[in-house]
Amino acid sequence: MRIAVVILSIVLFVGLLFFGAKTYRETVTATDNLRPDEQASELPLPAKSGPHPKVVILGGREFDFGVMEQGQESSHAFLIRNDGQATLRLLANYKGDNTCECTVGKLTRDTVPPGETVEVLVQWGVKKPVIDFAHSATIRTNDPEAMKIPFVVKGLIGRRAVIAPSSTRAVGQLANDETVKVDLTLHTETIDTFKLLKVENPGGAVTFKTRPLSAGELEQLADNSSNTTTKKEKSGQLKVISKVGGKRPTPRAGYAITATVTGAKLQPGPFQETLTFHTDLEKDHSVSFHLTGSRSGYIEFMKAQGAKWDSQKLLLRLGTFQATKGKSVRVPMLLKEVTPETKLQVIGTKPDFMKVKFERDPEFPAKTKHRYWMTLTVPPGQPPVTLTARRHGTISLETKGGEKRSLRFFVGFVSH
Repeated sequence: MRIAVVILSIVLFVGLLFFGAKTYRETVTATDNLRPDEQASELPLPAKSGPHPKVVILGGREFDFGVMEQGQESSHAFLIRNDGQATLRLLANYKGDNTCECTVGKLTRDTVPPGETVEVLVQWGVKKPVIDFAHSATIRTNDPEAMKIPFVVKGLIGRRAVIAPSSTRAVGQLANDETVKVDLTLHTETIDTFKLLKVENPGGAVTFKTRPLSAGELEQLADNSSNTTTKKEKSGQLKVISKVGGKRPTPRAGYAITATVTGAKLQPGPFQETLTFHTDLEKDHSVSFHLTGSRSGYIEFMKAQGAKWDSQKLLLRLGTFQATKGKSVRVPMLLKEVTPETKLQVIGTKPDFMKVKFERDPEFPAKTKHRYWMTLTVPPGQPPVTLTARRHGTISLETKGGEKRSLRFFVGFVSH
């Protein structure tokens, strides 16, 4: 028995839904050099009277690739046998036959005599982020009972290294004596086992504990993440063909990690602490997790006209004003965790044309807090400047008497 080979390549360019129409138009015009009228003239049509060929699919029309990785390429051979009494004629790439992400290559042989078998090799590669795929390519024949033969490939796209529930966690604002614990997992959906070699935290404010995940925890992790996708990920399934369920693959191996961040180890203001996990995985051997938040400072500004305090960012916003006129605000301020002997002085300002003056309220009754009136002035006639949360101005302070501390807060404004 002779076996002929038909090569079909399915390239999955899966993106956002609004790209679907464009992809469809590009695909169907690129899959064949024939014009529609020329295709129609070569379309294999059944004879009006017998004898006829008879298509027999060996092994089924659908194949599940299981779990594959992003960017991985694979193939599967479907088999068609002609059990009829006439020659079976085949045609690929007929306009509109294939799903929008599929492209079918030219047939190396388009006729199959009675009793012979043709091999249909389907090749595919996932090019964009998807959680699963199910796509079809169709062969046209001159068998009156099987004029269209759709072949379906499907499967799940697994990730080699995943941090769940997210690679970034916001913990809000921490006090100096506050501690927050965060639970996360590092797992793989494609490798049976891997080792977590070491964990690094360059900032030094985070401690951590790790342990391997049990089989039950891996199953639970799959249930929790089955309905979550990133903004870039979508299902690659099509409604017209068999679906694969829309679930992520079950994690095969992983580690449970508890990260602990302590306010006392952080500088006042916004922070981002990074944990880098080093593994023995061939790809993605190092992945990072980020903890973000802010550490409350020793300074707190009260409400005042012309100024707004952002305690999360330690940023005093002055709004917008004319550079020729300048601006001056008088804001009540608390200095926390001090002694009666504590004194406050200005070390420097940036930009250096900002002027700062503090007046302590001697009648303020709290023993561990001092209240001040701060006058912050941007003199008139200075060059226009834009200071934002990222490109901000800075006021540097220092306390003396009792515990010596270096303090700072940030200033934002737009002068024009």
